[in-house]
Amino acid sequence: MKKHLWQILFAASFIWASVVSVLYWQLKSNPRVIAITTDMTGGADKRPQSLQLSEMEKTTFLRQYLERYFTYDSNNFWQTQTSLSFLMSPSLREKRIQEVQRLRDKIQSKSLNQRSTLLALTNVGGNSYHAVLSLQISEAQGKASQLYIKANLKIDDTERTLENPWGLMISEMAFPQTSPEPVSLTGTLGIRAQSPLVITFPCAIENVESSPESSLETKITTLNVSEIQLTTAGKLATAVQMIASCKDKEYHFTVTASEKESDLFRAFTADLAQTRKIQAPGKAKKKDIYDKTIENVLGIQLEN
Repeated sequence: MKKHLWQILFAASFIWASVVSVLYWQLKSNPRVIAITTDMTGGADKRPQSLQLSEMEKTTFLRQYLERYFTYDSNNFWQTQTSLSFLMSPSLREKRIQEVQRLRDKIQSKSLNQRSTLLALTNVGGNSYHAVLSLQISEAQGKASQLYIKANLKIDDTERTLENPWGLMISEMAFPQTSPEPVSLTGTLGIRAQSPLVITFPCAIENVESSPESSLETKITTLNVSEIQLTTAGKLATAVQMIASCKDKEYHFTVTASEKESDLFRAFTADLAQTRKIQAPGKAKKKDIYDKTIENVLGIQLEN
């Protein structure tokens, strides 16, 4: 009996060791691949949320890519731009690396410092996008300049790796316009169902008002600056007039339904702010989004 037991244990150990060896060999032969497990048990109820997360990931990917592409100095130009090339398709990557090699010595000799700010990002259909950025460029001699750039990009899905954990890559990129003159951006933003719209402000937002009341869901992140995320489950029935208020400033903008082109990101700059209207004495203060959230969560009624 003991003899048979030892044989069974030996056979089980041999099979386990063989399986582990095969899996280790597969991982070693392709160490860059990151396995992603997706929960498919949620059914139809989770699809809208999954779609929103997918669209938000694309927006975040493009925001980080564009700001990294145009933000560097003479000391980190080679490192940042070379690592960024792994977020591009093979043809674009090869072209970018050649360009970086050609510009490396020139940029280092100038003691250049370049900072970028993404002003707007729009989906213009499918996986095609349009972006507007401002660049602040300074050199050691004190020379400074500002440029505004329009960019057209297209993204594709790709394998997730250590160099590119997004699973997205830039497949096409062009810059049709570069100018020292500011780019005019409209105050009307188009939103598409299940496609989040992110708006940033250079101040701490205290309140967001909308008229008329709509199905727009609003999420606010506030530190020294604020970020508002707007989403809608379905198509907006009518245009929504919105006011985002800081301590002494407020920003006015309009959100409308859009099918073909939709805004994904907009940065409101300080020069677009209006002086905040002071509430008349004795007039009841309108409850802000924080008060409404507390009432909904706790089930209580707050006094004005």
